[in-house]
Amino acid sequence: MPKITTIEEQFHDPDRLSIFIDGTFCAGVRKRTFQATGLKVGDEITCEELKGKENFVWKQLYGKPAWKKEKVRIEKVSDLIKKTNENALVKIVGFGADSEELIKEHPEEKGKPDIDIMHKEKPDTTLIKVEVTGTERMREGSDYWVRPDKLEYAENHPDEDVWIVLHYALPSEKFVFIRPTKGKIYPRVKHEINKAGEIYCDFSDTDEEVKTYKEFSEHLKSKLGSGAVAKPLF
Repeated sequence: MPKITTIEEQFHDPDRLSIFIDGTFCAGVRKRTFQATGLKVGDEITCEELKGKENFVWKQLYGKPAWKKEKVRIEKVSDLIKKTNENALVKIVGFGADSEELIKEHPEEKGKPDIDIMHKEKPDTTLIKVEVTGTERMREGSDYWVRPDKLEYAENHPDEDVWIVLHYALPSEKFVFIRPTKGKIYPRVKHEINKAGEIYCDFSDTDEEVKTYKEFSEHLKSKLGSGAVAKPLF
């Protein structure tokens, strides 16, 4: 049976590890993710099994409760869009976005947004894409942490109209609207969470990418026409 023979910190990126099985390079993985697998030198595993275990470790650790919370966030954002502009046709399309089950495959493209917005009269044309993220309780502070993979689709598709909407349930419900600047690659920042380092892209209300609800509403109106609700939702 194949075994892990070497685990090396990558010289160019100390947050990633190179894993060798039977002396042959198998994969480069995030340090924190690999640590969560519990694997170590000498453990028996094939390269294919290692990649699969690393890919799905967070889904397996967090399970249905995390999926359910994510589903709630997506439904909240979807409902907000439909209430903001009556012309909006909202389709949940992100990988596993409308499911509470562990899906052991990957989307056709990493970071593909959760929601497509079309005009009700033109359902075949996607006008805006929305990636949904957030946490149940907003962390202390005034900045918003967005995982890099949530921004990668926008970075790789500057020709598309991509937004990121964060939803927080506590201490009071809050939506944050971020429109990434086309073609911009955002700096990555390491934050310590539960004694482990995690990489994020930071935003604050003073950044030009962070929009108000009114600005988001006006943008929907510019794409979908005058179908806005009679008065602001908040």
